[in-house]
Amino acid sequence: MHYLTKGGGILSQHHAKSGGAEERKKKISRRPLKGNLAKAVTVVAVLFGVFHLLLATGFIMLSPMEVRTTHLAFALVLGFMLVPAFRSSPIDRPSWFDWGWVGLTMVSNAYMFFRFDQLVLLGGRHTEVDILMGGLTLVVLLEGARRSVSSGLVVLAVLALLFAYFGRSMPEPFLHTGFSAERIIQHLYMTGEGIYGFILGVSSTTIVTFIIFGAFLQAVGVSEFFNDLANTIAGKSRGGPAKIATISSSLMGTVSGDTSGNVATTGTFTIPLMKKVGYKPYFAGAIECAASAGGQLMPPVMGATAFIIADTLGIPYIEIAVAAILPAILYYVGVFATIHFRALSQGLKGMEDSMVPKFKEVVPKAYLVLPVVGIVYLLLKEYDPVYSAFWGGIVFTVILSFFKKETRMTWHKTVEILEQAARTTMGVAIACAVVGIVVGVASLSGVTITVADSVLQLTGGMLLPTLLLTMVVAMIMGMGLPTTACYVLTSISAAPILTMLGVPMLTAHLFVLYYGVLSALTPPVATGAYTAAGLAGAEPTKVGLASLRVALAGFVVPFLFIYHPSLLLGQEYSFSEAIVPFIFSASGIIFIAAGIEGHFKWKINWIGRLLLVSSGILLVFPEMITSLIGFALAAAALIPITKLGKNYSDDLPMTKSS
Repeated sequence: MHYLTKGGGILSQHHAKSGGAEERKKKISRRPLKGNLAKAVTVVAVLFGVFHLLLATGFIMLSPMEVRTTHLAFALVLGFMLVPAFRSSPIDRPSWFDWGWVGLTMVSNAYMFFRFDQLVLLGGRHTEVDILMGGLTLVVLLEGARRSVSSGLVVLAVLALLFAYFGRSMPEPFLHTGFSAERIIQHLYMTGEGIYGFILGVSSTTIVTFIIFGAFLQAVGVSEFFNDLANTIAGKSRGGPAKIATISSSLMGTVSGDTSGNVATTGTFTIPLMKKVGYKPYFAGAIECAASAGGQLMPPVMGATAFIIADTLGIPYIEIAVAAILPAILYYVGVFATIHFRALSQGLKGMEDSMVPKFKEVVPKAYLVLPVVGIVYLLLKEYDPVYSAFWGGIVFTVILSFFKKETRMTWHKTVEILEQAARTTMGVAIACAVVGIVVGVASLSGVTITVADSVLQLTGGMLLPTLLLTMVVAMIMGMGLPTTACYVLTSISAAPILTMLGVPMLTAHLFVLYYGVLSALTPPVATGAYTAAGLAGAEPTKVGLASLRVALAGFVVPFLFIYHPSLLLGQEYSFSEAIVPFIFSASGIIFIAAGIEGHFKWKINWIGRLLLVSSGILLVFPEMITSLIGFALAAAALIPITKLGKNYSDDLPMTKSS
């Protein structure tokens, strides 16, 4: 535990310095309740978790609609209790206004809980009360999302509703017949295609179970193990803490399912250490942010998104996990290269021996990852993801916790775990329900096909311009959302553009997923960057822009697997077919990183940087001639260093750094 012990001192110094505005913002965003109110929140949160654990065991059996309404009701009740309506609202207690929203939440969701089966029997016929309750649910949901998720998502949902209602007033090509308010509410509230649709169904089963699993896993110290393991591997190398952040965040991020949450978990340790060895605060935050985002793209779990893709496309989970391996590795090749070249250019050193744990001290804690292995094993045996997460993950973790006294599950610790998991699920569930509004409007109006047609007409059906526009659409639609909700929204808004062009379904969905995830780094929303900035004591916009630089490979990788389909391993392509494209792609990413950072082993002047970036771009394309030209450009920049070293003059592409 050398690393954590040393890091603790640094961490306490960091909190002493960064208490100011950032802490005040946190107090405004989440109420620090005390006494009976805190106990009430704990009771609601624990009941939320227990409800889903009982569902996972099969101890209680409910219809999908009953599960979804209960899931959303719990999330909204927690949201109204914990998040003030305005900055002027009391932060030590919910106001009478908040309790009113809690009451409306329970009434509107309870109504659908008991009414849905009758609506099915009536063949969709409904009463005025049904419409009234549907309208009430929409209002309650949008207010809950405004508080707990983001105003941007609420604006998007409202625009979708206006689009559905004012269809006759829309300009071409978005003109449609329009729908009455009654028809819109009926579709969004009383069917499985709106608020209580597929995405909320995934949130109420797979996502919440994996969030609970992640909370249990973290409670037994897996994040500390990941940090210590990463420290042992990379701590002594140049810029060691940055590489520690990359390794630990990739491991923890695949389970956590949220970039911001992963930044908060691992960044607490890694960011202060990066600052200590010489990284500037904004760049330390950027490294953690980029590394955490990549965790959402890293198999086997991919933040639970892999299971949603499997359900959406009807593809076995294992095919998606295998296909995503090489692109995820390429992403981290780029992050590592940027970190390494930055460390070289600034002359940064690794960590002191006393701060790096011995490998023999870390290995005994490797048993903590057995629950992840258990989940993967059950998934490979084609068990349901919820079953796998509960029995292979949660139950296994609880058993392992008894191996050591300090990790043993007590009643008090279990309550804390369930409360933390419920607080995390709250925002995800609400976001998924609001995304259901957008999905419902899209299915009602058929706008996704219209958008895809418009983009293809604009680009003339040419692949590269279409990919660039799809990238922009995916990043805009994914801003400010949890990874799972982000994927669903981008899959309905951007993926059809590519599939209409003939891009395979899985390739198209992974393409938009990458850019949706990267929206967490992209200003102005940049949720991950804001979290990292708070830990680093830096300007969020500066952190966001720097994280784009660190995660530059993430913007290149989707183009790589479009132009090199063999990078997506699976039934069509074997590993032997992917070796050469992988080497070319990795080389291109490294060259681009060196060109952007202005350093390889020596300092690079602008001519060398231009040559390296150009070579990297050329290696993206699958034609042998472009790849050969790319390597030739890189050789023109790099070979003189090898031959001449420090005697190489400043007027040539490379010069030795001072």
